[in-house]
Amino acid sequence: MRAVGVEELRDLPFVRHQVDPGLLVGAWQGADGAALVLAGRHLDEGPRLVATALGAPEPLAPLLAYAAASQPLPARLLIAAGSEAAVPAAWSWSPGRRWHWMLTRAQPQPSDPRVVEVDDPDEITALLDREAPGSFARPGTPGIEAWLGVRVAGRLDAVGAVLRQPDGTGHLRGVTVAATARGRGLGRLVSTALTARALAGPGVASLGVYVDNAPALRIYRGLGYEVAHTLIGGPLSGSSITTAVVPSR
Repeated sequence: MRAVGVEELRDLPFVRHQVDPGLLVGAWQGADGAALVLAGRHLDEGPRLVATALGAPEPLAPLLAYAAASQPLPARLLIAAGSEAAVPAAWSWSPGRRWHWMLTRAQPQPSDPRVVEVDDPDEITALLDREAPGSFARPGTPGIEAWLGVRVAGRLDAVGAVLRQPDGTGHLRGVTVAATARGRGLGRLVSTALTARALAGPGVASLGVYVDNAPALRIYRGLGYEVAHTLIGGPLSGSSITTAVVPSR
C-alpha cells in the first residue's frame, strides 16, 4: 500500500471525473490496482467526507482497515459492487442498491426543440416530490448548471439536470418523467438534450443509474453510455480516531 495523488489514479474513470482534488484528504493504492480515495463531496446535507473504494475485496481490505484505524470517519462509503466483504467491522455501513456509473464521449443527435431550459424551482420540485422523492438533485444543489425539461399542455412532464464536475465533466442528475407521461419517449428526449449539454467542456458526460432500471439503461446505452464502474453506496457510522472534516479549497 502506498499513498498517491489523484493524478496517479486517472486510469480509474470515477476518480478522474468525480473526485475534486481541491477537497482531497488522502488517496492510497494497493495490490492489483485497488484504490481508496477520501475526499469531500457536496451531499444533500452539505459538504461531507466520502470514501471511494475501487477494486477486488482482498486488495481493498488492508486499505480500508488502514483508513478505519487512522483516518477521519467518512459520512458515506462508495465501494465496488462485490467487494462489500472488505468493509471494516469498525465501520457500521448501511449499503443501498447497486448502481452503474456510466460515461460517454459520443455526441447525440440534435436536441428536440420541445426540450427547453426550466428555471422555475417550484415547478421542478413539485415534479420531483411527486415522482422521484429520493432524487439526489434538487434546485439549489451545488454544481448544477441547468435544468432541462419537456412541457405537455403547459405542464412539466419530464425534467433533468446537468451538474458540472470539478474537471468540467457534465453529470446527468434527477432525470424524471411523470407517471402519466411515461412510454412517450420523453425520457429519451430529455436525456439526449442533457447529454449534449453535458458534453460541452472536456467532451465527457457521465451518470449514475440503478442496475435494475432497465428502461433507463436502454436509453443510456442507446446514447452511447458504457458502464465504467458498478458501485454500492451508503452512510457510515462507527468509531474513528479523528473527526471527519471536509477541507476548504
